Amino acid sequence: MRPATWDLVRRRVYLWTLTLTVIAAGLAGALAGAEQAWSVVAGAAIGFLNLASLARAVVRLVAEVQADPQRRPGGGGGAGLALVRWPVAALATVAVLWYMPGRPEGLATGVLAALAAFCLAALQSRADLSSDDPEPDA
Repeated sequence: MRPATWDLVRRRVYLWTLTLTVIAAGLAGALAGAEQAWSVVAGAAIGFLNLASLARAVVRLVAEVQADPQRRPGGGGGAGLALVRWPVAALATVAVLWYMPGRPEGLATGVLAALAAFCLAALQSRADLSSDDPEPDA
């Protein structure tokens, strides 16, 4: 994947996440109060950071495979981040629920908003992403 393509997709992810988070937090604030709105924002931040780290790892993996298709699996150095991502997300969730007057349903709504943003950005970028396929050797 070309770096310019990943930058474009990443910007779309940022914009979709921000847009969906503002909409969901606004609705939650209007319907259930400010505490619920802050829970949505915190959930969107946790979901975004978790999905962004996963996306970064996938982009790095695809770039390594495209650079050297004969490379053996398991030789990368990204295993440390993969092992830390889930515990950090779990600790962030516990911290939000314990120290904030957050509500679990707001947190879940925020995580789903981040997931929806990633899906929408991928759908919007599918032509750009598929154009990176290398040309077959003739």
